[in-house]
Amino acid sequence: MEKIKSMKYKRDFLLAELIDSFFTKKEISSLNKKLEVKDKSNLKKTNIKTNKLQIPILTADIEIELIITFAFEKLSDNKYLEFLFHLGQYTITTGQNSQAIYIHENILRVTEGKVDFENFYANASLALGELYSRQALWKLCLNYIKQANKIFRKQNNLKGASNCENLLGTVYGEYGNLKKAKEHFEKSISFLDPLKDSELIGKIENNLGITYNIQGELDTALSYYNRALTNFEKIRDLKRMAEVHHNMGMLYSKKDSSRQAIKEFDASIAFAKRINYKQSLVMSYLSKAHLLIIQKDFNLAEALTNEAFELCNAINDKMAFGDVFKLKGVIQRNFKKYSLAEHYLSTSIRINKELKNELNHAESEFELGILYSEKGELKESKKHFLVALKYYKKIKAQKEIKEIERNLKNIYSI
Repeated sequence: MEKIKSMKYKRDFLLAELIDSFFTKKEISSLNKKLEVKDKSNLKKTNIKTNKLQIPILTADIEIELIITFAFEKLSDNKYLEFLFHLGQYTITTGQNSQAIYIHENILRVTEGKVDFENFYANASLALGELYSRQALWKLCLNYIKQANKIFRKQNNLKGASNCENLLGTVYGEYGNLKKAKEHFEKSISFLDPLKDSELIGKIENNLGITYNIQGELDTALSYYNRALTNFEKIRDLKRMAEVHHNMGMLYSKKDSSRQAIKEFDASIAFAKRINYKQSLVMSYLSKAHLLIIQKDFNLAEALTNEAFELCNAINDKMAFGDVFKLKGVIQRNFKKYSLAEHYLSTSIRINKELKNELNHAESEFELGILYSEKGELKESKKHFLVALKYYKKIKAQKEIKEIERNLKNIYSI
């Protein structure tokens, strides 16, 4: 891997790293010829880059297909499946979800019923579970996790079982069921004591940090985030480093330390851009936009929200759409465009109800409560505040409870 260390990070660094680690220089030269772009002026226009060994970094479906065929021809069965799995992970990171599903389903087809390849089958199932969780297709998601878990348990594969529990925790976190999410995260980390797996332990610590952050236990959350970041820095996992910096930004937002929060969001954005990690970019753009709204910089907040919306469309991140419409509603409310704001916030509520995302639903109900309060429609305002309050009491989020109760007190005193 020495040739990678001397490379400058580029937009498609991960694909360059993957190809460099599976093929010889001679094979890479051969692959380069197969992927040659004939129209050089078009190459310049489309801003296609190359890595140190002059591999064009082409990520459209046709180029991915050519790379898969080349790998099939050059690698042994085990190496080919390993390459295919890593290529699938690359497409997940870069938001090429249809390609990711296609690649992992292909692994399932090739390995189904073959005992020697059971581990590939289980890991591909787990990856599909993660992909469908991002699209809020919960039944498919849970079926694939169950399929993977069954094989991992049969193999006594503690790391695999831990990954399944971690993903289940994430799913229940999306539902807003923090108690069940924590149970799965804690069960996940209990499998790893003897393994000392920096990547997976870091992922679980990061997720535990999220649950404690939501509940307002900020010191505990920060402790988990710092531990996760240490684990990811140890192995230079830029993808996870981007996620943790985003989550630390969320924590500092809660602490009302906006300068530190923006610093964390910018760090997250920088890491995500280096590996073209679109999902993380969406989260950090939206979170930074939220802070800019608090700082009354509504135009920049709107620009970042629109940027996030474009990325959501590109990767079909249904979970993030609810947040996008919530922020659009808050921005329009501050522009005093109440009708449009109401429409955006109602859209956010509808999406979150459909996806069973209780936390985001409560956040949008709260914002709609503020909108009706500003309009003087106090009965409607109270109704939406009470919906939000019910959820926050369920998860014991003290900061949010106090804020809603303060707003309700103002309504009752009028």
